[in-house]
Amino acid sequence: MNISWVLADAATIDPTQELEILKHIGPFWGSWRTWRAYLTDNVICHDLARADELLRREFQRSCNLYIPESIYTGLARPDGVQVYQGDFVHDVIRKEEIVAMHLSASTSDIVLLIGFDWSTHEKNSNRLTEHQAQHYLGLTAQVIRDNPGTQWVLIDHVAELHPNFSKLENLTQDTMAGVLGLLAG
Repeated sequence: MNISWVLADAATIDPTQELEILKHIGPFWGSWRTWRAYLTDNVICHDLARADELLRREFQRSCNLYIPESIYTGLARPDGVQVYQGDFVHDVIRKEEIVAMHLSASTSDIVLLIGFDWSTHEKNSNRLTEHQAQHYLGLTAQVIRDNPGTQWVLIDHVAELHPNFSKLENLTQDTMAGVLGLLAG
């Protein structure tokens, strides 16, 4: 059974938790923003300027760096990076989180989700921000729907889930202690 962790940009893992115990369960997937705090194994960067900066520092030597094919081509096909297909049609926030979910699902039977807030929030008065947030919620729920053979576990989510997630049969919730009790033994 293959298990992966996907870290949201806002993930906060208890600092007393040994990361090696979590990584023994499965690799970490997340955006470039998660690497400094958690040494994310599989790092996604969906921004041309940021990818160029990371590559100039040879960041791909520290992790498996994934960039979209359009950026890969635009940066003259750099060595040592992983490439994924596709781009976003909609204006959406936290693209790397969505890509990390897609990529981790392609190799995992179980995906453990840390730091995600998929609760219902009051409507944002800024129409663009509200529009981006709605696209994000819709696209994350779609990843789960598109991967019915993958079990998704949302860890330590405190609020009631947004209706987009309420009827997803392959999405469950648990605590970190519960997950570690089952998988860290």
